[in-house]
Amino acid sequence: MDDNEFIQRMQQRIQESTGVDVSLELDHEEPGEVDVFLTDAQPRVVMGADALQHAGLARMFIQYAILCIKENRKVDHDEFTRFLRRN
Repeated sequence: MDDNEFIQRMQQRIQESTGVDVSLELDHEEPGEVDVFLTDAQPRVVMGADALQHAGLARMFIQYAILCIKENRKVDHDEFTRFLRRN
């Protein structure tokens, strides 16, 4: 699977889990970070490019984006950790 297909699958997974269309972008300047912007009509998820190299990191980024979109706010580190423990 090439990088573009992988990105499309990540975007599709987020959209299926939230029921919301999202824009997904890769960030090569901050490769290990993820951010979710909820101010626009369509949420924008910016994932670090390390997600392409590390499947576990990609899953964590996806789960973080899903939680933020479902809660309609950015969640903090402790809340995200509790969410992961429950699931």
